Amino acid sequence: MTEPRREDAMLDYAREKVEQDKHRESRGSARSRAVPLTFFNDLSDSPSSKPWIIKNVMARNETSSWISPPGKGKSALLTDIAVHVAAGEDWRGHRAKQRAGVVYFALERAALTNRRFTAYKVRDGLEELPIAVAGQVIDLLNRSCVDIILATIREAEQGFGCEVGLAIFDTYAKGIAAGGGDEDKARDQNVVQANLRRLFDRGCHIHIAGVGHTGKDESRGERGSNARLADVDLQVQIAGDAIKTATITKANDQPEGVLTGFKLEPYDFGLDEDGDPFRTFIISPEIFAGEHGTGRQKPTDRQVLALRALADLTLSQGRDPPSEYQLPPGIKVIAAEAWKEELYRCNALDRTSGNPWARFKELRQGLAARNLIGARDDWVWLVRWV
Repeated sequence: MTEPRREDAMLDYAREKVEQDKHRESRGSARSRAVPLTFFNDLSDSPSSKPWIIKNVMARNETSSWISPPGKGKSALLTDIAVHVAAGEDWRGHRAKQRAGVVYFALERAALTNRRFTAYKVRDGLEELPIAVAGQVIDLLNRSCVDIILATIREAEQGFGCEVGLAIFDTYAKGIAAGGGDEDKARDQNVVQANLRRLFDRGCHIHIAGVGHTGKDESRGERGSNARLADVDLQVQIAGDAIKTATITKANDQPEGVLTGFKLEPYDFGLDEDGDPFRTFIISPEIFAGEHGTGRQKPTDRQVLALRALADLTLSQGRDPPSEYQLPPGIKVIAAEAWKEELYRCNALDRTSGNPWARFKELRQGLAARNLIGARDDWVWLVRWV
């Protein structure tokens, strides 16, 4: 009787060993398929700063949507941003945190995009900026678009000799239509958004900006399914006629409200073969208050103090503006640095605060948005008193 029991025990042991090995293999296979995790206990008490490209406007590993009715300057505004990112220069009062390459995926009107960049090149005397325009339509519904976009960005980086930080898709809806999709369908919107975010998973740490349209009722925001709004980290809506306002209507890590006021100005290349003006329109360097902005809001006490300081400096140190500014007769400009020092002296700003430069920038932007001051390059001037 002893031997059979022993054989049974050995057989049971063998079965258990096989099951344990299977379970171990299964757990190992499951681990290999697991999505990477960040455990709460591993989080640092001092997280690394956000990878801004332009502070409080664009960051890497995020997406944004820039919308307006046709002809309101959204593509021109993104062209202006692209030039500043590629040059590593502050954009309309927002600090440039890094210089980066730009790939502009012109899914429509590539020739117009090239003309705009040419106008900046000639107007501002720019050379060798890391900007490339891709003029072929891409089907953003097809998952293969991830490989196409990534290969295009890597090729641009080879040509630039630097890393790409910004990819612009103009227009975003054209990439949906290229695959027979419908921007009104949440399903199609979500497929495209997932494809674009796969670029981040593939190690392409860029900011993705999409250009889109509002519907006939601008108050309802972007045309099509609201799945797009739910996905993006930032949405900017542009409105206005002669003076246009770009307003942040959704943001995750930055304040909502007026981003900037701007106008389009013509750049003339000369005459065409028929003797007619050959021109395109790009963004004027001046910062304006938007028609739908905050011009009627009462200034804060700090803003009134800052205006008074600027008025006093204008009387004692004002100088004629550069002729290319084309300001009205009688306007005098003040160096922004001199104004900032006066703000410290009169306690409108605190030099010992955590980030006095940021406080100065916010003050200047707030006054410019209300059309109380003008600002361009390193100069500021009083527009009107309150």
